[in-house]
Amino acid sequence: MNTVAFSSWNGKIIDNRISGKGAGKAKKSAEGSFPAALDGRSYDALMGWNGLVVVDPKADVVALTLAYLGEARKLSCGECSVCMIGIDRVSDILQGLSGGNSSSKDLAEIEDIVKGVMVNSKCNFGRASALTPVLDAVKYFKAGFLEAGKTTAKKGAEKSFQSAVTAPCMKACPATLDIPGYIELIRNNKFKESLDLVRERCILPGVIGRSCTHPCEEACVRKDMDGSLAIRLLKRAAADQDLQGGSALPVPKEEKAEKIAVIGAGPAGLAAAYHLRLRGYGVTIFEALPKAGGMAAVGIPDYRLPKDILNHEIDLIKRMGVDIRFNSKVDALNAADFQKQGYAAVFTAIGAHVGTKIGCKGEEIVSDDVVQGADFLRGLSLGKKTNPVDKVVIIGGGNVALDCARNCLRLGFKNVEIVYRRSRVEMPGSKEEIEEAIHEGVKFIYLTAPVGIVRKAAKVTAIECVKMKLGEPDESGRKRPIPIKGSEFTLKTNMVIAATGQKPDLGLLTGKDKGTMTTAWGTIKADPVSCSTPATRIFAGGDCVSGPATLIEALNMGNKAAKSIDAYLQGKTFVDELSFEGIDVCQQRDMGFVPPAKSGEVKFLDVAERLKGFAEVEGGFSADAAMKEAQRCLRCYRLMVWQ
Repeated sequence: MNTVAFSSWNGKIIDNRISGKGAGKAKKSAEGSFPAALDGRSYDALMGWNGLVVVDPKADVVALTLAYLGEARKLSCGECSVCMIGIDRVSDILQGLSGGNSSSKDLAEIEDIVKGVMVNSKCNFGRASALTPVLDAVKYFKAGFLEAGKTTAKKGAEKSFQSAVTAPCMKACPATLDIPGYIELIRNNKFKESLDLVRERCILPGVIGRSCTHPCEEACVRKDMDGSLAIRLLKRAAADQDLQGGSALPVPKEEKAEKIAVIGAGPAGLAAAYHLRLRGYGVTIFEALPKAGGMAAVGIPDYRLPKDILNHEIDLIKRMGVDIRFNSKVDALNAADFQKQGYAAVFTAIGAHVGTKIGCKGEEIVSDDVVQGADFLRGLSLGKKTNPVDKVVIIGGGNVALDCARNCLRLGFKNVEIVYRRSRVEMPGSKEEIEEAIHEGVKFIYLTAPVGIVRKAAKVTAIECVKMKLGEPDESGRKRPIPIKGSEFTLKTNMVIAATGQKPDLGLLTGKDKGTMTTAWGTIKADPVSCSTPATRIFAGGDCVSGPATLIEALNMGNKAAKSIDAYLQGKTFVDELSFEGIDVCQQRDMGFVPPAKSGEVKFLDVAERLKGFAEVEGGFSADAAMKEAQRCLRCYRLMVWQ
């Protein structure tokens, strides 16, 4: 779609209407200045937080406006009343417009109301989103509104329209949590209701509230004003309140005959199991390890995620009727075999637990002093005894490397160093984890890569390294590290931990399936939207499909898989929800004055106390502190209605 009849998106007026009342001076439209399509879906007319777009000149703008007002009314919280009263009054005026008796005074009143709401509303939705496009519609389609009689208006209100809601923080969230919604409930001391809303898309709120990389906070509108909202900690606050009361999860409204097998009890598997069970399916999870949680259980250390939090949330899922069978590794992924056992579909969520090689000489020799980061963390979580040495070098720059390093300090390793081939700017590990590692005493050597492991009497004594420089960006978007000739040097160490990446163990793929279901990256081939694989009745998601990602990303694939499997078994076409792909939801024409309010802070355990054991380092918000922090939310909802 390269042209439109009219667009006011982001305040840029494009008017290609040739004739007729209300038509403006024709201007050539520019592709990209308005939403060209909604995730590939075409539309006739669209009204959104940032303007009005009309593709079909015959589109009923009056009906569209009424539909938009109806959806806006649902989002109006009513706390300041301004937005709610304004929406109601504008709706009444439009419903009451009567052909020959309507006048410009009605439209003038609408303009006054809209401007008043934008000035006096206390939240961002009322100030800048709720009625902004309505003002555009009334201004540029005046004739259409004046000619709209009561019958036309009411008939238009009954037309079929679609709607979607987002926010900058919601779009940034891999699971698209209703962040303004659950924060608003916390602000009003409704912690249980807040947690119920979170659980609709995040069944592990206490886990994610501690370990999420929180991209939502990077997108927060307040970020460049006085600091982002503490969105992750607010989610944790809602989950922590549940520890006191011990609420139950909802029960299925009906029981279906079909049973589903889930392979892997990590975040993706648990999320899929929960949503499938909620839909009434019998669900059995086959887990190779003696505990559930995947990397949350055997990858994230206790000082970041106390396991009683994880176990509490897993127990809730089990109490819903999900059967988890531990120490039950699936050796062959065969739909026919599972069908014989009574399973109508299989969801594969085996994660990515196999460490990748560093790529240096000497690492092929099997020994206790050269280990994979994932194996090191898993061993600790399962009770394996680790004897500390004088010095350990960890290779890598992600969260696994940081977790290994901080664990080593707590285990009594005297010197802990991380070697990373790029600079600190390119490190994929979270900024908070890097800062805490430095705070605890981890040393970092940047722009350095290992080339060989040195041994003496079969024991590691050093690692040969080379200095690097950064070149042009590679496929990851980060600058490519290039070895500097003649810069080789030796770094003494007693142990090497490789934390340069992980991949899934695809040993369960056998025969012809191995070729058809494997990607060039060594992951399981599955549709990123529906999670369906080339094999009938087999679905897959999480790290075994995407490669190592975040817990919330894996969890969301489990959410999608449950919907997709349900659609498949019920003979329906799976349609994913609107993702606002290609639309900048941070773009907004006017936001008005925002009173400054700095974010609340939480306490951290003193370093001396941290290194005595594995006690949780980061404190959380009290109920009062959470409610105070929640008051900073601007409710930056972005509403869109289209036909």
